[in-house]
Amino acid sequence: MINRMTASTATDPGLEELYERLDTAAQLLAAGYSSFQERAGIVQRLCSGEITTQQARDEDRGE
Repeated sequence: MINRMTASTATDPGLEELYERLDTAAQLLAAGYSSFQERAGIVQRLCSGEITTQQARDEDRGE
């Protein structure tokens, strides 16, 4: 049996942030409020680290 590292067992704090960004990106792409093209732009900026997960959610909602 292979013991896989997960975000909850990783010791690197950056992994938790990466997991949160990827999870938010997937949620936005699957079911966001803005158009798909707008969401894709938000996700691109989110994954590049330009904006936080909260900023991405706010932008998607038009806030």
